[in-house]
Amino acid sequence: MDIPSGLLPESYLWTGNFLYLVFMLIALFTAPWRKLADSEAQHVFLGTIVCLSLVWVIRGGIQAGLSFHLLGVTLMCLMFEWQFAFIAVNLVVLTGIFQGNIGWDTLGLNLSLMGILPIVFTRISLYLSQRWLPHNYFIYVFVNAFLSGGLSILLAGIASAWIQQLSGVHAQGTIFRNFVQILPFLVFGEAFLNGGVITLVVAYRPRWIATFHDRWYLKHPD
Repeated sequence: MDIPSGLLPESYLWTGNFLYLVFMLIALFTAPWRKLADSEAQHVFLGTIVCLSLVWVIRGGIQAGLSFHLLGVTLMCLMFEWQFAFIAVNLVVLTGIFQGNIGWDTLGLNLSLMGILPIVFTRISLYLSQRWLPHNYFIYVFVNAFLSGGLSILLAGIASAWIQQLSGVHAQGTIFRNFVQILPFLVFGEAFLNGGVITLVVAYRPRWIATFHDRWYLKHPD
């Protein structure tokens, strides 16, 4: 769902760059940097970025702009808070640029589609579930990891398809045949990627997950 260089008009690219810069500045100024002072936290963060980069390398697609891969952004958002999740996605996209999969001119737009949208959706979903649903371990895993993960890639894919359809860069019906029909399969894959990893980490290393609070979900004090 990442968009390569030379596909969209410059107005789309400038809009994406503006959204990216605003979100990046907010992330940098509000990030709880003290959490990375611990060496274990640094190793987990960097190791997860490496794993996420490998996930993004595995991609499919038929033509430019209609490629697809799993994201894992919901996982990053739940484990490290949204600011660090966005920084991590930046590093992963930069890796894609150096590999030739993404162009520099589409950096802001791709980070808006594959970073900002999934992160904002995951964070809103987390807030609503914590506000309105019981503080339950299974609700945290299935709603915030499985469900939010699956819906986040659906949102990113639909947004990418809509932008390309609106700009008219593909023939009529091409996007639906070659991309939109694949999205349901990506939803299930993304849901199991995020939900499966979060389930294991919660079971063995709950302290690695910044948004998982023992006093809420396990009913005992920290």
